[in-house]
Amino acid sequence: MFQPLARRACTMQGSATIGRKSCLRLGVSMHFRRAFQAQSFLSRSRPGAALAAVAASLLLAACGGGGGDKTDWETAFQVIGHKNFQQDDPNDGSTPQAYTLATPYGNVGTDGTKLYVADTANNRVLVWTSIPNANGGAANLVIGQSDFTTKTSGTALGKLSTPNTVSIGNGGQLVIADTGNNRVLIWNTAPTTQAAIDAGPDAVVGDGGASPTAHTLNGPTSAIIVNNKLIVCDTGNNRVLIWNTIPTTKSGTTDANLVLGQTNFTSNGDDDDAKSMYQPSSVWSDGAQLLVADTQNYRVLYWRTFPQVSGTAALNVVGQTDFSRSTHSTSSSTFQSPTGVTSDGAQFWVADSGSNRVLKFSAMPTVNGMSASLVYGQDNQNYTASAANDDDQNGKTDNTDDDQKNGAATEHTLNGPTGVYVESGVLYITDRGNSRVEMYSP
Repeated sequence: MFQPLARRACTMQGSATIGRKSCLRLGVSMHFRRAFQAQSFLSRSRPGAALAAVAASLLLAACGGGGGDKTDWETAFQVIGHKNFQQDDPNDGSTPQAYTLATPYGNVGTDGTKLYVADTANNRVLVWTSIPNANGGAANLVIGQSDFTTKTSGTALGKLSTPNTVSIGNGGQLVIADTGNNRVLIWNTAPTTQAAIDAGPDAVVGDGGASPTAHTLNGPTSAIIVNNKLIVCDTGNNRVLIWNTIPTTKSGTTDANLVLGQTNFTSNGDDDDAKSMYQPSSVWSDGAQLLVADTQNYRVLYWRTFPQVSGTAALNVVGQTDFSRSTHSTSSSTFQSPTGVTSDGAQFWVADSGSNRVLKFSAMPTVNGMSASLVYGQDNQNYTASAANDDDQNGKTDNTDDDQKNGAATEHTLNGPTGVYVESGVLYITDRGNSRVEMYSP
Protein backbone atom coordinates (compact mmCIF):
# COMPACT_ATOMS: atom_id res chain seq x y z
CA MET A 1 0.00 0.00 0.00
CA PHE A 2 1.07 3.63 -0.37
CA GLN A 3 1.67 3.78 3.38
CA PRO A 4 3.36 7.17 4.02
CA LEU A 5 0.75 9.25 2.19
CA ALA A 6 -2.10 7.08 3.43
CA ARG A 7 -1.07 7.48 7.07
CA ARG A 8 -0.61 11.21 6.60
CA ALA A 9 -4.02 11.51 4.94
CA CYS A 10 -5.63 9.71 7.89
CA THR A 11 -3.90 12.02 10.31
CA MET A 12 -5.11 15.04 8.35
CA GLN A 13 -8.64 13.69 8.65
CA GLY A 14 -8.23 13.52 12.44
CA SER A 15 -9.25 9.88 12.66
CA ALA A 16 -7.29 6.79 13.48
CA THR A 17 -10.11 4.55 12.30
CA ILE A 18 -10.98 6.05 8.93
CA GLY A 19 -10.28 2.65 7.30
CA ARG A 20 -7.76 1.22 4.88
CA LYS A 21 -9.74 1.90 1.70
CA SER A 22 -10.57 5.48 2.64
CA CYS A 23 -6.91 6.07 3.51
CA LEU A 24 -5.90 4.67 0.16
CA ARG A 25 -8.33 6.99 -1.64
CA LEU A 26 -6.90 10.03 0.12
CA GLY A 27 -3.32 8.87 -0.40
CA VAL A 28 -3.77 8.18 -4.09
CA SER A 29 -5.54 11.50 -4.54
CA MET A 30 -2.55 13.32 -3.02
CA HIS A 31 -0.17 11.23 -5.12
CA PHE A 32 -2.20 12.08 -8.24
CA ARG A 33 -1.74 15.83 -7.72
CA ARG A 34 2.01 15.39 -7.30
CA ALA A 35 2.22 13.04 -10.28
CA PHE A 36 0.50 15.52 -12.55
CA GLN A 37 2.80 18.31 -11.42
CA ALA A 38 5.77 16.11 -12.25
CA GLN A 39 4.34 15.34 -15.68
CA SER A 40 3.27 18.88 -16.59
CA PHE A 41 5.90 19.23 -19.28
CA LEU A 42 4.53 16.11 -20.97
CA SER A 43 1.01 17.55 -20.88
CA ARG A 44 2.13 20.47 -22.95
CA SER A 45 4.00 18.47 -25.58
CA ARG A 46 2.63 14.90 -25.48
CA PRO A 47 -0.78 14.69 -23.74
CA GLY A 48 -1.22 10.95 -24.29
CA ALA A 49 2.22 10.22 -22.85
CA ALA A 50 1.49 12.41 -19.82
CA LEU A 51 -1.74 10.56 -19.05
CA ALA A 52 -0.08 7.18 -19.45
CA ALA A 53 2.77 8.23 -17.15
CA VAL A 54 0.37 9.46 -14.48
CA ALA A 55 -1.71 6.27 -14.70
CA ALA A 56 1.43 4.14 -14.31
CA SER A 57 2.60 6.25 -11.39
CA LEU A 58 -0.73 5.84 -9.62
CA LEU A 59 -0.76 2.10 -10.21
CA LEU A 60 2.73 1.81 -8.74
CA ALA A 61 1.69 3.86 -5.70
CA ALA A 62 -1.44 1.77 -5.13
CA CYS A 63 0.70 -1.36 -5.17
CA GLY A 64 3.16 0.00 -2.62
CA GLY A 65 5.86 1.01 -5.08
CA GLY A 66 6.15 -2.54 -6.36
CA GLY A 67 6.97 -4.13 -3.00
CA GLY A 68 3.64 -4.22 -1.17
CA ASP A 69 0.40 -6.10 -1.34
CA LYS A 70 -1.98 -5.68 -4.27
CA THR A 71 -4.80 -3.28 -3.53
CA ASP A 72 -8.46 -4.26 -3.46
CA TRP A 73 -9.53 -1.67 -6.03
CA GLU A 74 -8.69 -0.34 -9.44
CA THR A 75 -8.67 3.43 -8.86
CA ALA A 76 -9.54 6.14 -11.39
CA PHE A 77 -6.99 8.93 -11.54
CA GLN A 78 -9.23 11.53 -13.20
CA VAL A 79 -12.91 12.26 -13.80
CA ILE A 80 -14.68 14.08 -16.64
CA GLY A 81 -18.15 15.52 -16.06
CA HIS A 82 -17.70 16.52 -12.41
CA LYS A 83 -15.23 18.53 -10.32
CA ASN A 84 -14.65 15.58 -7.99
CA PHE A 85 -15.35 11.86 -7.69
CA GLN A 86 -18.19 12.21 -5.17
CA GLN A 87 -20.55 14.13 -7.43
CA ASP A 88 -22.94 11.99 -9.44
CA ASP A 89 -25.91 14.12 -10.56
CA PRO A 90 -26.50 14.86 -14.26
CA ASN A 91 -25.10 18.33 -15.00
CA ASP A 92 -24.15 18.56 -11.30
CA GLY A 93 -27.86 19.00 -10.54
CA SER A 94 -28.15 22.14 -12.66
CA THR A 95 -28.20 23.14 -16.33
CA PRO A 96 -25.57 21.93 -18.81
CA GLN A 97 -22.15 23.54 -18.61
CA ALA A 98 -18.94 23.18 -20.60
CA TYR A 99 -17.65 20.57 -18.15
CA THR A 100 -20.81 18.62 -17.21
CA LEU A 101 -22.36 15.46 -18.58
CA ALA A 102 -25.85 13.96 -18.35
CA THR A 103 -26.02 10.15 -18.53
CA PRO A 104 -23.45 9.65 -21.31
CA TYR A 105 -23.87 6.25 -22.93
CA GLY A 106 -21.20 4.78 -25.19
CA ASN A 107 -17.49 4.75 -25.85
CA VAL A 108 -15.56 7.99 -26.04
CA GLY A 109 -13.52 8.95 -29.07
CA THR A 110 -9.86 9.84 -28.67
CA ASP A 111 -6.57 9.54 -30.51
CA GLY A 112 -4.51 10.22 -27.40
CA THR A 113 -4.51 13.97 -28.04
CA LYS A 114 -8.10 15.05 -28.69
CA LEU A 115 -11.15 13.81 -26.78
CA TYR A 116 -14.80 13.59 -27.87
CA VAL A 117 -17.60 12.50 -25.51
CA ALA A 118 -21.19 11.75 -26.51
CA ASP A 119 -23.20 13.59 -23.84
CA THR A 120 -26.36 11.63 -24.47
CA ALA A 121 -29.12 13.33 -22.45
CA ASN A 122 -27.77 16.78 -23.35
CA ASN A 123 -28.05 15.91 -27.07
CA ARG A 124 -24.50 16.96 -27.81
CA VAL A 125 -20.90 15.87 -28.24
CA LEU A 126 -18.30 17.71 -26.19
CA VAL A 127 -14.88 18.35 -27.71
CA TRP A 128 -11.59 18.79 -25.87
CA THR A 129 -8.91 19.82 -28.35
CA SER A 130 -6.40 18.48 -25.85
CA ILE A 131 -7.22 15.89 -23.21
CA PRO A 132 -8.02 17.62 -19.89
CA ASN A 133 -5.43 17.16 -17.13
CA ALA A 134 -7.62 17.98 -14.12
CA ASN A 135 -10.98 16.83 -12.78
CA GLY A 136 -13.93 18.59 -14.38
CA GLY A 137 -11.94 20.23 -17.15
CA ALA A 138 -14.15 22.31 -19.46
CA ALA A 139 -14.64 21.33 -23.11
CA ASN A 140 -13.46 23.71 -25.81
CA LEU A 141 -16.19 23.05 -28.37
CA VAL A 142 -19.65 21.48 -28.66
CA ILE A 143 -21.35 19.61 -31.51
CA GLY A 144 -25.14 19.57 -31.68
CA GLN A 145 -25.82 22.79 -29.75
CA SER A 146 -25.19 26.48 -30.33
CA ASP A 147 -23.73 26.92 -26.82
CA PHE A 148 -22.79 24.94 -23.72
CA THR A 149 -26.04 25.56 -21.81
CA THR A 150 -28.58 24.36 -24.38
CA LYS A 151 -29.68 20.73 -24.61
CA THR A 152 -32.51 20.58 -27.17
CA SER A 153 -32.58 17.77 -29.72
CA GLY A 154 -33.17 18.21 -33.44
CA THR A 155 -33.02 16.55 -36.83
CA ALA A 156 -31.03 19.16 -38.77
CA LEU A 157 -27.41 18.30 -39.58
CA GLY A 158 -26.28 20.77 -36.94
CA LYS A 159 -28.33 19.00 -34.23
CA LEU A 160 -28.25 15.63 -32.47
CA SER A 161 -30.74 13.42 -30.67
CA THR A 162 -29.45 11.22 -27.85
CA PRO A 163 -26.08 10.46 -29.44
CA ASN A 164 -24.72 7.24 -27.94
CA THR A 165 -21.17 6.82 -29.15
CA VAL A 166 -18.41 8.80 -30.80
CA SER A 167 -15.20 7.48 -32.32
CA ILE A 168 -12.11 8.60 -34.20
CA GLY A 169 -11.20 6.47 -37.20
CA ASN A 170 -7.63 5.37 -37.80
CA GLY A 171 -7.65 7.81 -40.71
CA GLY A 172 -8.56 10.72 -38.41
CA GLN A 173 -12.30 10.75 -39.15
CA LEU A 174 -14.94 11.60 -36.54
CA VAL A 175 -17.94 9.26 -36.37
CA ILE A 176 -21.06 9.94 -34.28
CA ALA A 177 -23.82 7.40 -33.69
CA ASP A 178 -26.77 9.84 -33.63
CA THR A 179 -29.06 7.24 -32.12
CA GLY A 180 -32.32 9.15 -31.77
CA ASN A 181 -32.12 10.33 -35.37
CA ASN A 182 -31.42 6.81 -36.70
CA ARG A 183 -28.27 7.92 -38.46
CA VAL A 184 -24.48 8.08 -38.35
CA LEU A 185 -22.60 11.32 -39.03
CA ILE A 186 -19.07 11.36 -40.46
CA TRP A 187 -16.50 14.15 -40.59
CA ASN A 188 -13.57 13.22 -42.85
CA THR A 189 -11.32 15.05 -40.39
CA ALA A 190 -12.25 15.24 -36.71
CA PRO A 191 -13.22 18.91 -36.20
CA THR A 192 -11.13 21.00 -33.81
CA THR A 193 -12.57 24.44 -34.65
CA GLN A 194 -16.07 25.90 -34.50
CA ALA A 195 -15.90 26.59 -38.23
CA ALA A 196 -15.30 22.91 -38.98
CA ILE A 197 -18.21 21.94 -36.73
CA ASP A 198 -20.51 24.52 -38.30
CA ALA A 199 -19.66 23.24 -41.78
CA GLY A 200 -21.41 20.01 -40.78
CA PRO A 201 -20.61 16.38 -41.48
CA ASP A 202 -19.18 15.24 -44.80
CA ALA A 203 -21.38 12.15 -44.95
CA VAL A 204 -24.57 10.78 -43.44
CA VAL A 205 -25.54 7.11 -43.15
CA GLY A 206 -29.18 6.11 -42.59
CA ASP A 207 -32.08 7.80 -44.39
CA GLY A 208 -34.77 7.30 -41.75
CA GLY A 209 -36.59 4.51 -43.57
CA ALA A 210 -38.92 2.46 -41.41
CA SER A 211 -38.09 -1.00 -42.77
CA PRO A 212 -34.66 -2.66 -42.77
CA THR A 213 -32.68 -2.27 -45.98
CA ALA A 214 -28.99 -2.10 -46.80
CA HIS A 215 -28.92 1.59 -45.86
CA THR A 216 -31.55 2.13 -43.14
CA LEU A 217 -30.76 2.22 -39.42
CA ASN A 218 -32.89 1.73 -36.31
CA GLY A 219 -31.35 3.23 -33.19
CA PRO A 220 -27.65 2.74 -34.03
CA THR A 221 -25.59 2.81 -30.82
CA SER A 222 -22.01 2.32 -32.03
CA ALA A 223 -20.10 3.20 -35.19
CA ILE A 224 -16.39 3.04 -36.03
CA ILE A 225 -14.10 3.45 -39.04
CA VAL A 226 -11.17 1.04 -39.39
CA ASN A 227 -8.99 0.66 -42.50
CA ASN A 228 -11.48 2.67 -44.57
CA LYS A 229 -14.39 0.43 -43.51
CA LEU A 230 -17.44 1.77 -41.66
CA ILE A 231 -18.88 -0.65 -39.07
CA VAL A 232 -22.21 0.15 -37.39
CA CYS A 233 -24.20 -1.56 -34.64
CA ASP A 234 -27.75 -1.25 -35.98
CA THR A 235 -29.20 -2.10 -32.60
CA GLY A 236 -32.92 -2.01 -33.29
CA ASN A 237 -32.49 -4.23 -36.34
CA ASN A 238 -30.39 -6.80 -34.43
CA ARG A 239 -27.45 -6.57 -36.81
CA VAL A 240 -24.08 -5.07 -37.65
CA LEU A 241 -23.66 -3.36 -41.03
CA ILE A 242 -20.31 -3.01 -42.80
CA TRP A 243 -19.41 -0.61 -45.61
CA ASN A 244 -16.18 -1.62 -47.38
CA THR A 245 -15.51 2.04 -48.19
CA ILE A 246 -16.53 5.13 -46.24
CA PRO A 247 -19.77 6.66 -47.58
CA THR A 248 -19.30 10.11 -49.11
CA THR A 249 -22.83 11.51 -49.55
CA LYS A 250 -25.26 13.17 -47.15
CA SER A 251 -28.32 11.43 -48.59
CA GLY A 252 -28.02 8.49 -46.22
CA THR A 253 -28.78 6.04 -49.03
CA THR A 254 -25.37 4.46 -49.59
CA ASP A 255 -25.85 0.70 -49.21
CA ALA A 256 -23.77 -1.41 -46.85
CA ASN A 257 -21.77 -4.27 -48.37
CA LEU A 258 -22.12 -6.82 -45.56
CA VAL A 259 -24.54 -7.65 -42.77
CA LEU A 260 -23.82 -9.73 -39.65
CA GLY A 261 -26.53 -11.04 -37.37
CA GLN A 262 -28.96 -11.54 -40.26
CA THR A 263 -29.02 -13.63 -43.42
CA ASN A 264 -30.02 -10.66 -45.60
CA PHE A 265 -30.56 -6.90 -45.46
CA THR A 266 -34.34 -7.00 -45.09
CA SER A 267 -34.71 -9.24 -42.03
CA ASN A 268 -34.28 -8.09 -38.43
CA GLY A 269 -35.26 -11.00 -36.18
CA ASP A 270 -33.29 -11.92 -33.07
CA ASP A 271 -31.74 -15.23 -32.08
CA ASP A 272 -28.75 -16.56 -30.12
CA ASP A 273 -26.88 -18.85 -32.53
CA ALA A 274 -23.42 -18.01 -33.91
CA LYS A 275 -24.88 -16.10 -36.86
CA SER A 276 -27.50 -14.10 -34.94
CA MET A 277 -27.70 -11.11 -32.58
CA TYR A 278 -30.15 -9.50 -30.19
CA GLN A 279 -29.73 -5.73 -29.77
CA PRO A 280 -25.96 -5.46 -30.24
CA SER A 281 -24.74 -2.18 -28.76
CA SER A 282 -20.97 -1.88 -29.22
CA VAL A 283 -18.36 -2.87 -31.77
CA TRP A 284 -14.55 -2.92 -31.88
CA SER A 285 -12.15 -3.89 -34.64
CA ASP A 286 -8.52 -3.42 -35.60
CA GLY A 287 -9.29 -4.36 -39.19
CA ALA A 288 -8.31 -7.98 -38.64
CA GLN A 289 -10.31 -9.03 -35.56
CA LEU A 290 -13.87 -8.07 -34.65
CA LEU A 291 -15.71 -7.93 -31.30
CA VAL A 292 -19.43 -7.22 -30.88
CA ALA A 293 -21.24 -6.70 -27.55
CA ASP A 294 -24.43 -8.70 -28.21
CA THR A 295 -26.23 -7.13 -25.29
CA GLN A 296 -29.56 -8.90 -24.97
CA ASN A 297 -27.93 -12.28 -25.54
CA TYR A 298 -25.63 -11.44 -22.60
CA ARG A 299 -22.49 -12.15 -24.57
CA VAL A 300 -19.62 -10.80 -26.65
CA LEU A 301 -19.05 -12.30 -30.11
CA TYR A 302 -15.55 -12.69 -31.58
CA TRP A 303 -14.32 -13.09 -35.15
CA ARG A 304 -10.58 -13.84 -35.30
CA THR A 305 -10.48 -12.85 -38.96
CA PHE A 306 -12.60 -10.03 -40.32
CA PRO A 307 -15.78 -11.29 -42.06
CA GLN A 308 -15.75 -11.15 -45.85
CA VAL A 309 -19.32 -12.29 -46.55
CA SER A 310 -22.71 -11.58 -44.99
CA GLY A 311 -23.95 -13.88 -42.26
CA THR A 312 -20.48 -15.10 -41.24
CA ALA A 313 -20.72 -16.98 -37.95
CA ALA A 314 -18.72 -15.78 -34.94
CA LEU A 315 -15.78 -18.00 -34.00
CA ASN A 316 -16.03 -17.67 -30.22
CA VAL A 317 -18.44 -16.39 -27.60
CA VAL A 318 -17.65 -14.74 -24.25
CA GLY A 319 -20.29 -14.69 -21.51
CA GLN A 320 -21.77 -18.05 -22.50
CA THR A 321 -20.27 -21.54 -22.61
CA ASP A 322 -21.50 -22.05 -26.16
CA PHE A 323 -23.75 -20.56 -28.81
CA SER A 324 -27.55 -20.95 -28.69
CA ARG A 325 -27.48 -20.05 -25.02
CA SER A 326 -28.48 -16.71 -23.44
CA THR A 327 -28.33 -16.94 -19.67
CA HIS A 328 -27.12 -14.06 -17.50
CA SER A 329 -25.43 -13.83 -14.10
CA THR A 330 -22.55 -12.10 -12.34
CA SER A 331 -19.34 -14.13 -12.40
CA SER A 332 -15.87 -14.09 -13.94
CA SER A 333 -17.20 -15.64 -17.16
CA THR A 334 -20.74 -14.27 -17.44
CA PHE A 335 -22.47 -10.91 -17.88
CA GLN A 336 -25.68 -9.23 -16.80
CA SER A 337 -25.70 -6.60 -19.57
CA PRO A 338 -22.60 -6.20 -21.77
CA THR A 339 -23.00 -2.80 -23.41
CA GLY A 340 -19.46 -1.69 -24.29
CA VAL A 341 -16.36 -3.41 -25.66
CA THR A 342 -12.83 -2.30 -26.52
CA SER A 343 -9.46 -3.90 -27.14
CA ASP A 344 -5.81 -3.11 -27.79
CA GLY A 345 -5.58 -6.12 -30.09
CA ALA A 346 -4.08 -8.42 -27.47
CA GLN A 347 -6.56 -8.13 -24.59
CA PHE A 348 -10.06 -6.70 -24.24
CA TRP A 349 -12.45 -5.01 -21.82
CA VAL A 350 -16.25 -5.30 -21.47
CA ALA A 351 -18.58 -2.81 -19.76
CA ASP A 352 -21.06 -5.03 -17.90
CA SER A 353 -23.67 -2.42 -17.07
CA GLY A 354 -26.03 -4.74 -15.22
CA SER A 355 -23.31 -5.76 -12.77
CA ASN A 356 -21.98 -2.18 -12.38
CA ARG A 357 -18.49 -3.17 -13.46
CA VAL A 358 -15.98 -3.45 -16.29
CA LEU A 359 -14.21 -6.77 -16.85
CA LYS A 360 -10.72 -7.11 -18.28
CA PHE A 361 -9.73 -10.22 -20.25
CA SER A 362 -5.98 -10.67 -20.55
CA ALA A 363 -6.03 -12.35 -23.97
CA MET A 364 -8.25 -12.49 -27.02
CA PRO A 365 -10.74 -15.40 -27.03
CA THR A 366 -9.52 -18.85 -28.08
CA VAL A 367 -12.28 -20.84 -26.37
CA ASN A 368 -15.90 -20.18 -25.46
CA GLY A 369 -16.77 -18.92 -21.99
CA MET A 370 -13.32 -17.60 -21.04
CA SER A 371 -12.88 -15.94 -17.63
CA ALA A 372 -11.89 -12.35 -16.86
CA SER A 373 -8.64 -11.46 -15.12
CA LEU A 374 -9.60 -8.18 -13.41
CA VAL A 375 -12.62 -6.14 -12.29
CA TYR A 376 -13.17 -2.37 -12.33
CA GLY A 377 -16.00 -0.91 -10.23
CA GLN A 378 -15.99 -3.69 -7.65
CA ASP A 379 -13.18 -5.22 -5.57
CA ASN A 380 -10.79 -6.13 -8.35
CA GLN A 381 -10.95 -9.89 -7.74
CA ASN A 382 -14.58 -10.09 -6.56
CA TYR A 383 -16.41 -11.47 -9.58
CA THR A 384 -19.78 -11.88 -7.86
CA ALA A 385 -20.18 -8.33 -6.49
CA SER A 386 -22.71 -6.32 -8.49
CA ALA A 387 -24.16 -3.41 -6.45
CA ALA A 388 -23.76 0.11 -7.83
CA ASN A 389 -21.41 2.52 -6.02
CA ASP A 390 -20.68 -0.11 -3.38
CA ASP A 391 -17.48 1.36 -1.93
CA ASP A 392 -17.50 -0.82 1.20
CA GLN A 393 -18.47 -3.96 -0.77
CA ASN A 394 -21.35 -4.89 1.51
CA GLY A 395 -23.70 -5.61 -1.39
CA LYS A 396 -25.62 -2.31 -1.09
CA THR A 397 -25.51 0.91 -3.04
CA ASP A 398 -23.76 3.33 -0.70
CA ASN A 399 -26.25 6.17 -1.03
CA THR A 400 -28.71 3.97 0.88
CA ASP A 401 -26.22 2.65 3.42
CA ASP A 402 -26.35 3.69 7.06
CA ASP A 403 -22.56 3.70 7.08
CA GLN A 404 -22.19 5.97 4.06
CA LYS A 405 -19.12 8.21 4.42
CA ASN A 406 -18.25 9.65 1.04
CA GLY A 407 -21.45 9.96 -0.94
CA ALA A 408 -22.83 7.69 -3.62
CA ALA A 409 -19.85 7.69 -5.96
CA THR A 410 -16.11 7.33 -5.40
CA GLU A 411 -13.01 6.96 -7.56
CA HIS A 412 -13.40 3.17 -7.25
CA THR A 413 -17.07 2.62 -7.96
CA LEU A 414 -19.32 2.46 -11.02
CA ASN A 415 -23.06 2.81 -11.61
CA GLY A 416 -24.28 1.23 -14.82
CA PRO A 417 -21.15 1.70 -16.97
CA THR A 418 -22.13 1.49 -20.63
CA GLY A 419 -18.93 2.37 -22.49
CA VAL A 420 -15.24 1.51 -22.33
CA TYR A 421 -12.35 2.55 -24.55
CA VAL A 422 -8.57 2.14 -24.34
CA GLU A 423 -6.08 4.47 -25.98
CA SER A 424 -2.51 5.63 -25.28
CA GLY A 425 -2.22 3.88 -21.92
CA VAL A 426 -5.55 5.13 -20.55
CA LEU A 427 -8.81 3.22 -20.03
CA TYR A 428 -11.86 5.49 -20.37
CA ILE A 429 -14.99 4.14 -18.66
CA THR A 430 -18.32 5.81 -19.42
CA ASP A 431 -20.05 5.63 -16.02
CA ARG A 432 -23.58 6.41 -17.16
CA GLY A 433 -25.41 6.26 -13.81
CA ASN A 434 -22.91 8.66 -12.27
CA SER A 435 -22.96 11.00 -15.32
CA ARG A 436 -19.21 10.90 -15.80
CA VAL A 437 -16.27 9.42 -17.66
CA GLU A 438 -13.49 8.04 -15.49
CA MET A 439 -9.87 7.54 -16.53
CA TYR A 440 -7.99 4.48 -15.28
CA SER A 441 -4.77 2.63 -15.89
CA PRO A 442 -5.67 -0.29 -18.17
